[in-house]
Amino acid sequence: MDRITDRNVKKWINRFLAVISDKYSAEKVLLFGIIVGKKFEGINWLKRLRDVSVEWEGLVLLEAICYTPEEFGEKKKEIGIVSEAVKEGIELIARGKICIPANKQM
Repeated sequence: MDRITDRNVKKWINRFLAVISDKYSAEKVLLFGIIVGKKFEGINWLKRLRDVSVEWEGLVLLEAICYTPEEFGEKKKEIGIVSEAVKEGIELIARGKICIPANKQM
């Protein structure tokens, strides 16, 4: 089995972020499993997850929660996983721009 290296992980993440950003107009992606994009509007939540999971090529399971900006705005005000992700998650896309922090441990 191939050794998983930081370089491999960064490659998977960068490729995935580029595809998700382009395909779903991702405005925000949190390394906590949350993707926010305008193009999720009108798409069933299960189809969102299935479609996004197809784009992931990493060796670990991806369990993303996909929201429209409006849904995310409401959910982050509630007590639950989304508000916790906003506090604890690492932003990988912010305001539509890939912004992987160099100094964060991933």
